[in-house]
Amino acid sequence: MSTRVITIRATAKPSTVADAAAQGAEAILQGKLVGFATETVYGIAALATDAEAMRRLRTLKRRPAGPFSLHLPDTETVRRYVQPVPPRARWLMAKAWPGPVTVLLNTGERKFPDAKLRKVRGLYDQLTADGVIGLRCPDEPVARTMLRLVEGPVVAPSANLPGAASPRNADDVLHALRGHIDLLIDSGPSRFGKDSSIVRIDGYRWKLLRKGVYDERMLNRCLRRKIGFVCTGNTCRSPMAAGLAKVHLAEAMGCAINELRSFGVEVFSAGIFAGTGGRPTPEAVRAIKARGADIARNKSRKLTTDLIKSSDMLFCMTARHLAEARRLSEGAPTKIYLLDERREVLDPIGGDDDVYDRTAEHIDRAVRRRIAECVL
Repeated sequence: MSTRVITIRATAKPSTVADAAAQGAEAILQGKLVGFATETVYGIAALATDAEAMRRLRTLKRRPAGPFSLHLPDTETVRRYVQPVPPRARWLMAKAWPGPVTVLLNTGERKFPDAKLRKVRGLYDQLTADGVIGLRCPDEPVARTMLRLVEGPVVAPSANLPGAASPRNADDVLHALRGHIDLLIDSGPSRFGKDSSIVRIDGYRWKLLRKGVYDERMLNRCLRRKIGFVCTGNTCRSPMAAGLAKVHLAEAMGCAINELRSFGVEVFSAGIFAGTGGRPTPEAVRAIKARGADIARNKSRKLTTDLIKSSDMLFCMTARHLAEARRLSEGAPTKIYLLDERREVLDPIGGDDDVYDRTAEHIDRAVRRRIAECVL
């Protein structure tokens, strides 16, 4: 058997990329083995529902049993295999996909959510081990387009023989696998030339199983959510919102408030015109304490560009706060919203306990909704 080679480079026209991807997809759908580049190393793509393709792949990789990781065109496709997707996995995928990270997840009910996949006899057992599946979304244009054109599940281990180094270019693949794979799409040297990092996520816990392109420090940044609440002086509304958010997040995540950071969540508050070190008003402390939150030790701080850039989400009390936060963001990818898009949260400063109670109730409802919509 000969190996057909398609050569394409980064400067290629979109139509050339699309044509190469289409040829790769057609070969996969015909049950052939296709070598292709990712941003990490080269892989061998095979259609997981094609018994002969999988037999050949297992023989080539000398793996008579056990799953290969699935390669996906986008994040949304994950839901065909895992439902629900754990929040921490979604946080990672939002920051690191497409990219050099393989994620291992529990499938849930030991069957795939997608009805078409459930109909394929033996597919679940072939793609999982003890209810865990490996998922990867490569950041390479030919690869992603090719995967998008193949509706069925595509597995793709590295394009090397057992014990050999993962191939960084097409020459490495041909040296080892010429005549053993049907098609090779030569996209030039892989960008990183290093294997993907493998991360196991179980609920809110995670573990780095293989250090690849990303190390533990980089992954830790991808696996967390930093959420801020913004008002004017950071003595009433925003600390009230942050305190309530901690209560509801801890309840939803099944942890204590002081464990939120270890579960990947940091909550803070700040003010557009805040001074440094000011305490919340007594009325705010009382109103929130009745709802299970303690903000007595909170110290005010001013919202800054650096604080915004280090955050994932900001929730503002009024349109004025929203506009100023967006101005300060300097184009940072932080998602900045009104806490309540239907009604601004008005400042209770100078009001009596009834005013603070109404404000606390308004904030509480809005915080619960935002946590459900944007965080969990």
